[in-house]
Amino acid sequence: MRTIRALLLVAASTTLAGCINSATLITVKPDGSGTVEQSTLVNIGGMKAMMPGMTQPGQSGNPVNEADLKRAAERMGKGVRLVSAEPAKAGGFEGVKAVFAFDDINQLQVSQDPSMSGSTTGVFASAPPPVENPVKFSLKRDGGTSVLTVQFQDKPAGATTPSDTPQGGPDMTDPMVLNMVKTMFDGFKIGIDLQVVGTIVKTNAEYVNGSRLTLLEMDLGQLFQDQEKLKALQGKVGPGASLSEVKPYLKDVKGIKIDGPTVTVEFR
Repeated sequence: MRTIRALLLVAASTTLAGCINSATLITVKPDGSGTVEQSTLVNIGGMKAMMPGMTQPGQSGNPVNEADLKRAAERMGKGVRLVSAEPAKAGGFEGVKAVFAFDDINQLQVSQDPSMSGSTTGVFASAPPPVENPVKFSLKRDGGTSVLTVQFQDKPAGATTPSDTPQGGPDMTDPMVLNMVKTMFDGFKIGIDLQVVGTIVKTNAEYVNGSRLTLLEMDLGQLFQDQEKLKALQGKVGPGASLSEVKPYLKDVKGIKIDGPTVTVEFR
């Protein structure tokens, strides 16, 4: 999870990260077909404060860029297609809610990185980049049930070994730096959920509510309230760390849930 590692070090490559609120819901039927619902919003006020020249959604008409969304569908996998897209707003955040359909979840890959592709909110109006370090899926039928495996890439692509990895990032022991970082990432949220159509027979997932599994939930506002956790992350988790290495340091942090690297769910 490249984005997760970078954010936990507070070394994200963009100062816009704190303005993003992204939620993905993957719904899958026993036959492997289903939908991907993605809502990606930005804090327009925060964006304009950092980039005064950006275009607001209302100034450019409909904020939905269907051409970009169709290209995003192609990057998700063979047979993935855009079903609908509409403007979305929530508590000062604005963006796009899009629904994609797929016929075979084995062909699907979902990015773990938040992206504003498909929105014409100025800086984010570029074509979606290739999916890197994606979440992949494998579904098999076993008698009367379906067994779905969700695979996160445990080691980020191109990662160095721990001995070669610098431990950089801002000094979170400095109150001024900490307050600046808290402001930068206020409102930053990422969520990836999986909903199975049917009844779960068994699963190794850690976060289950009925037929819905939370694969990833990050609310950085919550993380920055726990300075002891931040200190542990700063000193021990580098950008080349695997998902397995990151997870222990996030246990019991409110607003943070990371499952994987391999999750299986059997359902009928």
